[in-house]
Amino acid sequence: MTVTLREALSQAEASIAAEGIADPRIEAELLLMHSVGMGRAELYTRLGEPLLLTHAEGFNRLVNRRLRHEPTAYILGQCQFHGIDLHVDPRVLIPRPETELLVGEALAFAEARFPQGQGCRVADIGTGSGAVAVALALHLPRAVIHATDVSPGALEVARINCGRHGVGTRVQLLEGDLLQPLPEAVDLMVANLPYVRDSDLPGLIPEIREFEPMAALAAGGDGLEKIERLLPQAGGKLRPGGAVMLEIGQGQGPRVLQMARRHFPDAAMDLLPDLAGMDRVLRILA
Repeated sequence: MTVTLREALSQAEASIAAEGIADPRIEAELLLMHSVGMGRAELYTRLGEPLLLTHAEGFNRLVNRRLRHEPTAYILGQCQFHGIDLHVDPRVLIPRPETELLVGEALAFAEARFPQGQGCRVADIGTGSGAVAVALALHLPRAVIHATDVSPGALEVARINCGRHGVGTRVQLLEGDLLQPLPEAVDLMVANLPYVRDSDLPGLIPEIREFEPMAALAAGGDGLEKIERLLPQAGGKLRPGGAVMLEIGQGQGPRVLQMARRHFPDAAMDLLPDLAGMDRVLRILA
């Protein structure tokens, strides 16, 4: 039986809502727009039209994947971050909106110190999809950016995103653990490293727990294993007057601040809150 786009959208929304998935209308819209090749505005002007059989089969497959809690970003192979479209797949974490704070603060520092990024050297540690490195490269066209990751698969995804946005010649992708592959000291070091406590892993929603790469999430008993390893290395790879900015998890601010003061006793540092008011970024001005 033929259904209209409106009916297909409503049925998908109801099915997704029944699984307890947040924002079911938006989820259904994204899957339907992808299936029929329309933007949101066009879709809503054509809701009374029939859903073609070929489109219906594809749409149903996508909805069934979402009902198994596979993240929409993996289903579509893309997501939005800091105003740019990124390719994502299960080799990398899906970039989160809260990480845009890390990008914004990094840009504010770089643009104040280096007009148009000229002469600025940046390191994105644990780059994953390359989201942070690509966003910085687009806003700092004359900066040199090194992006490291221990995962070859993640670096392949980052390479796709660098190519998609035309920054492949300006972002150097380096395989290795934390700062080990960095070829030089930098002015700005940013990192969104794993920070989920082992005890919190079982309580994560299925979209994260069952589909996203665990190595990019888990960070030991206190969630600070990677950060605790990075901080002692950071000073030796930072140029005079440089900055380190780290994304952190809920409740980790005081402990991370204490750790940072041990390794940067003379630096100015503070914790920056996200839109929910939680400490999200540690900023160290050396």
